[in-house]
Amino acid sequence: MHSLWASLALLSQLAVSALSADTAAWKSRNIYFALTDRVARSSDDTGGNACGNLSNYCGGTFRGLQGKLDYIAGMGFDAIWITPVVSNSDGGYHGYWAVDLQSINSHYGTADDLKALVSAAHAKGMYVMVDVVANHMGPSAIGDRKPAPLNQQSSYHTQCEIDYSNQGSVENCWIAGLPDINTQNSDIRTLFKDWIKWLVTEYSFDGVRIDTVKHIEKDYWPGFSSAAGVYTLGEVFDGNPNYVAGYANLMSGLLNYPVYYPMNNFYQQKGSSQALVDMINQVSSLFPDPSALGSFLDNHDNARWLNSKNDLSLLKNALAYVILARGVPIVYYGTEQAYAGGNDPANREDLWRSGFNTNSEMYQAISRLSAARKSAGGLAGNDHAHLYVADTAYAWSRAGGKLVVLTTNSGRGSNTNHCFNTQAPNRSWNNTFGTGSYTSDGNGNICVSVSNGEPVVLLAS
Repeated sequence: MHSLWASLALLSQLAVSALSADTAAWKSRNIYFALTDRVARSSDDTGGNACGNLSNYCGGTFRGLQGKLDYIAGMGFDAIWITPVVSNSDGGYHGYWAVDLQSINSHYGTADDLKALVSAAHAKGMYVMVDVVANHMGPSAIGDRKPAPLNQQSSYHTQCEIDYSNQGSVENCWIAGLPDINTQNSDIRTLFKDWIKWLVTEYSFDGVRIDTVKHIEKDYWPGFSSAAGVYTLGEVFDGNPNYVAGYANLMSGLLNYPVYYPMNNFYQQKGSSQALVDMINQVSSLFPDPSALGSFLDNHDNARWLNSKNDLSLLKNALAYVILARGVPIVYYGTEQAYAGGNDPANREDLWRSGFNTNSEMYQAISRLSAARKSAGGLAGNDHAHLYVADTAYAWSRAGGKLVVLTTNSGRGSNTNHCFNTQAPNRSWNNTFGTGSYTSDGNGNICVSVSNGEPVVLLAS
């Protein structure tokens, strides 16, 4: 079976090439993270009643997602990350309970539907990143798991509860009671390398997001990431930068959980701008390529941002950080409709209940932030410069001062003035998020007005 996959991979590589999707190409991208089951039910879905049970399939499909590519691109996103596509155990609407690595989850559609989705995205200049799991299989009868030897007991670790203070336990015990694959086994390693190479080439994926990275021993990852042949973005769910940095050389990039915590603390009025700046600096010193890390403010594993702090002005500031600070931006679907669900599954609402409103306040805000990223040249570089760190404000520049962003955590209703040095004397900018223009003096100083607590996004005129 492994050699068959290798042959199939070669054939599909010759037939359809993915867009040129190495790490450098991903750094200027802007990612919309979509749960396939929750975006749209058909190619002409115009909205409807909310899904009654968020703990099971709600009916989203590949064709539905394909029909919403323009809705997604309208916010300035040029990449989508989709949840795992393989066949799952019963109830695995989210995709993380694999039962057959060789087949596509029929609830979402067919293999041809998936190929059509990727092809349509490529035609619009959008990358597609597929989510994959190598750590565990779904809850199912062992005989149903494919391909062999995943149907054999020797392919799994003995069941045990994870002790998170013990790295060996983190790697070998069962997360959420799910069958933990014996990734130390060389046959299993070969199987997964052949599989990821086949999956990426067969469906022309441009990137791979890797689930539960810290739950597998480190020496597993370089071979797997290399076999994928595209940008790989790993999830090491931990806020400790020293711990997360231990995985940085094993794949292309990682989700920036170290910055996620102090960033949200600041914009949710629970922490200081200095703590955020300190963490950005720590990441700079610890990681080989900080601009390859994925920036985000919430996702399917964390309560939605507005669930913690119900203030759209503050959310806009946090999004200005995600989209315009260093890193590859990732925005979770539904943010544009101001969804505010709590912990899983409440944070996995269907999108159709919103009627796919492109005039909503947050849809428009995200569009403006994305447009600034593009106008500034894509912001792929490791060029983040701190300009101003105050009790209620944080400003930075990118692209040598072409972009200057002032964010605050004062919230909706606050109108303030902030004066700081831009490190760019006698330069003029337009506020592309609001109105007005600004010119720095001969020393680079500028005074900027914040209206209704919203971010100020200055683009060189």
